[in-house]
Amino acid sequence: MDENSKYLDLFFEETDEHLQSLNEQVLELENNPEDSSIVDVMFRSAHTIKGMAATMGYDTMAKLTHKMENVFDLLKQKIIAADTVSIALIFDCLDTLSDLVEDLREGNDAERDISSLVQRLDHVSSGESQAVGATVTEQETGSLLNLALEKVEDSDLMIIEAAKEDGYNAYVLAIQIDEDSSMKNARVYLVMSKLEQHGDVLYSEPGTEVLENDDFGNIFKLIYVSQLDEETVHNLALDNSEIEEVLIQTIQQSDDLMVKSAETVQPEKKPVEEQKLESVVEPQSTTKAPTKGKAQNHAMNQSIRVDIGKLDSFMNLVSELVIYRTRLEDLSDQLQVSEMKEPLDHVARISSELQELVLKIRMQPVSTVMTRFPRMIRDLGNDLGKEFNLVIEGEDTELDRTVVSELSEPLVHLLRNSADHGVEMPEDRVKIGKDPKGTIKITAYQEGNRVVLTLSDDGKGVNPTIIKESAERKGISTEGMSDKDIQQLIFHPGFSTAKEVTSISGRGVGMDAVKQKITELGGTVELESVVNQGTTFKINLPLTLSIIQSLLVTVGQDTFAIPLGIIKTIVKVTEEDIIRVHNREVYKYEGLAVPVIRLNQALNMETNEESNLHLVLVKHGESYKALAVDDLVRQQEIVIKKLGQELKMLKNYLGATILGDGSIILILDVSAICNERIGEYSEV
Repeated sequence: MDENSKYLDLFFEETDEHLQSLNEQVLELENNPEDSSIVDVMFRSAHTIKGMAATMGYDTMAKLTHKMENVFDLLKQKIIAADTVSIALIFDCLDTLSDLVEDLREGNDAERDISSLVQRLDHVSSGESQAVGATVTEQETGSLLNLALEKVEDSDLMIIEAAKEDGYNAYVLAIQIDEDSSMKNARVYLVMSKLEQHGDVLYSEPGTEVLENDDFGNIFKLIYVSQLDEETVHNLALDNSEIEEVLIQTIQQSDDLMVKSAETVQPEKKPVEEQKLESVVEPQSTTKAPTKGKAQNHAMNQSIRVDIGKLDSFMNLVSELVIYRTRLEDLSDQLQVSEMKEPLDHVARISSELQELVLKIRMQPVSTVMTRFPRMIRDLGNDLGKEFNLVIEGEDTELDRTVVSELSEPLVHLLRNSADHGVEMPEDRVKIGKDPKGTIKITAYQEGNRVVLTLSDDGKGVNPTIIKESAERKGISTEGMSDKDIQQLIFHPGFSTAKEVTSISGRGVGMDAVKQKITELGGTVELESVVNQGTTFKINLPLTLSIIQSLLVTVGQDTFAIPLGIIKTIVKVTEEDIIRVHNREVYKYEGLAVPVIRLNQALNMETNEESNLHLVLVKHGESYKALAVDDLVRQQEIVIKKLGQELKMLKNYLGATILGDGSIILILDVSAICNERIGEYSEV
């Protein structure tokens, strides 16, 4: 085993932190280009990454960060400006560094072709900032037209490989329209129409929506598959009015598209100064002091890094302690041993404090998953041709790390959905009296033993008419549904109103994935939307997924647990109190007709003849459901244990727990049960 492998975890952790810091600082620099103190922070992060990479023997990372330092130094001295071009170059470097780190995580070598980035950085360092972003081509045109592409989807790479196996050729084209053309979108349409007569356009940059709106400038790029040769394709694209220039290159392998240049440059010799890269551990005096009160007294730093696996083990041990404490309390009550009461009270107090302590240690702020959102929204804005103002509030709100780690995926889905479908194009917003820059707002706050996350935008909202038309095309019945019910159909599996699939959305899996993930976390997601005013998604999550308060109930001859956090109230009823209306059973509570779900039917269990009927009213979305149980047992703190892969087909259960008497009971997934039963009612 490589002797450096034992330091990899520390290297990954430190590098991730510094890359995240660099992304945040570059965004800040973009908004405040005159603030040189921001460049100081960037310089220190890049210097640390360079030192760590050199120490670990990752020369590609060390070389790239060294070149970045040269640019940062010029930015600080005001020799070059922090303009759109230089900011884009720095982001490209950060993306490449992130890719190199991911390669290492997957066990691959941290070796990628960075020659085009090095060339661009050298152009800036030598004062040729106007050449940033330009790629030298065989034609030596002297223009900014190049064949560099943004990230291409894996599905497109697979199609290219499959087409080449079938005898087709794949090309990347960069096409420049005459600057004076008054209908650039029409020229794009004519070029693409002519090409599609002899092949298929797999990818366009920018996307088709931007190309149709005629606000993309005068350059667009394509990935094209055809049986025609390169010269013929070049002439097809060029043989259109007001087309000024066309560059084309045959894609030999799909991997070629991972390189952001049409022609690579031979790596230069390693400079002498790079052969003397600093060690990852360097004297504190060599580092410039942080500015504006950001100095840190490392000698007074009382925090330490702990492997997350150790925290998980700690949590499991505390969970076992809670189980056996409950067991001892049950035995004490059964045996009536008075001498055990006092020590058991002390054990209960200590175990409760220990449990509270481990839960606090495991808590993480939701900002852990939100730090990369500003960069993501910036990139989405550039891709879509839109402007966004991202507002994040309550990022210090804490959740159990298990919940936080699973929260990123659904939030990314919702953000991309708001950016693509929610916020309108700037010119459309101006027409209806809105600010051309759309606002996307994320808010987090604690409410009892749960955390509420809201994500809202001031876009066009979810139009129930469009949803209804799309649903009917897919064979989904909307008869008798209100506008609000129709809006909820966006969570239906495979549902999408997008008329074309883009790299951002339109495949119909996003919103379904959001609801499924939130449900797995024991939470709920609600949608509120007003046409032309905006949309709000409200996510309700438990503080922790490990130890919760529950209500134990009996159904038939078995006992089940219901999470206490979703229970509104409990009502003792008789059969006469339950009213049957249109093949449904309802219970009137505070003027509302609450649907009744009999758990013995939902769980396929026999009815208990000696039933002590109770209705447990639970929150389901924005409404209530009444769960009919045969009897109540007690309220109890329980430890959630996952069922495992062998029992994953049991959809109505969140997990299991062990009671004080050693018996195992199942924890009901109320959301899954309600969805299943309401679905059955709607089919009747």
